[in-house]
Amino acid sequence: MMSAMLLAAGAVALPTPDQCAAAAHEPEAALAQSLGLQGYIYGFPIVDMLKQQFNETHRVRPDQPVAAPVNTLAVYPGVLTPATQGQLRAPNSDTLYLNAWLDLSHGPVLLDVPEMGHRYYTLAFMDLYGKPHHLGTRTNQGRATRYALIGPSGGAVPAGYQPFHLPTDTAWMLGRVLVDGAPDEAAAKALSHAIRFDGVSGPPVSDAAPLHPFDSLAFYALLNSALKTLPPVPGEEALMALFDTAGFGPNRTFDATALSPGAALGLGCALQIGPKVLSQRGFKPTQTTNGWLLSSAVANPGRDYLLRAEIARGGYVNEPEESIYPAAIMDSSGAMFTGTARYRIHFAKGALPPVNAFWSITAYDSQTAQLTENPLHRYAIGDRTRGLRYGSDGSLEIIFSALPPPEGTSNWLPVPAGAFHLVTRLYLPRAEALDGRYVLPPIERMP
Repeated sequence: MMSAMLLAAGAVALPTPDQCAAAAHEPEAALAQSLGLQGYIYGFPIVDMLKQQFNETHRVRPDQPVAAPVNTLAVYPGVLTPATQGQLRAPNSDTLYLNAWLDLSHGPVLLDVPEMGHRYYTLAFMDLYGKPHHLGTRTNQGRATRYALIGPSGGAVPAGYQPFHLPTDTAWMLGRVLVDGAPDEAAAKALSHAIRFDGVSGPPVSDAAPLHPFDSLAFYALLNSALKTLPPVPGEEALMALFDTAGFGPNRTFDATALSPGAALGLGCALQIGPKVLSQRGFKPTQTTNGWLLSSAVANPGRDYLLRAEIARGGYVNEPEESIYPAAIMDSSGAMFTGTARYRIHFAKGALPPVNAFWSITAYDSQTAQLTENPLHRYAIGDRTRGLRYGSDGSLEIIFSALPPPEGTSNWLPVPAGAFHLVTRLYLPRAEALDGRYVLPPIERMP
């Protein structure tokens, strides 16, 4: 039934910018666009995750890094590189990624985690709204543990299992297991493959065309199907009633073919303008120091649906206690980063990022938010980088440039040739990093 709805919705192409400009003067289309835009912003993480679930439980392209049935763990083949990052946005190259899509509607899914010892790991369970819920080193100190993952549908917890509640029956588990250099990768893989999920398995992986719900009114068909199953959120009754009037709320069955021309035009225009609204208004840092942007609200945006959507669009996040991600897009003079220039960051002795796990800095292409190839095959630099050279005073200087610096490559992080941005990862950040007492040094442009 859902496939038929998506096909019907997908057959309705989005309007052109000229048609949308004209729609502003048509009351029915203007009203539908307003409601549709609210639905786009509210539903972005829901639809994005359902799209990702489909595309990772089916084989949608030859170079797909992982594919597995629902309630089955998939371990990425290795630490990510530009060639293996797939569709992940702003991926790290510090850890091995683990992937699983969970369906808790039939009862709890059991999770067995082996003894991980001192190796850092986290299993981040994203509910359908994109909020993270963590298990791992921070919560169990690396001990072997058994969990029963429970959604709103409930179910009995077997003896010997700790209950772990999630607010939606559909959840995405994105796990990270630290890899300390290439020689350590095999050991990290062995531990990752020892993690077990036990639940009602979905259909075997089969070939399929990738799902692209943002390109058509299929967005509202997918959102509608989800809203019918999600538990009502207190305080959102009026918003859901508005969505009902637009045809995609929880008490309606969305049918793109039954829409009036004005309603179809308005909803289509909402999908046209939605990405621009998110990119221009979604992310608002709560802290900007030395050019580094950080938001303390990203893990729990509450009813800030714009921020919630922009977080999902940018690649999702962890809880701050698990990791924080200060980002920089410009140098200390306020000029945007470009690979045609050279930059540096200088850490004084004793002023490296304060963490209980690890830290690193990664460069991404600004257009794609992805890693790019470089001759050194180095995609991040940090506390585990072999061969870093410290100053005689104990300081550390890291250089960012597209071409190898004359000073040598030991402290060099290659960056894209064009526009790029930097993300610093602090895993298990200490209190001074969380409360703002510690700030990263500025990025300076070099002569």
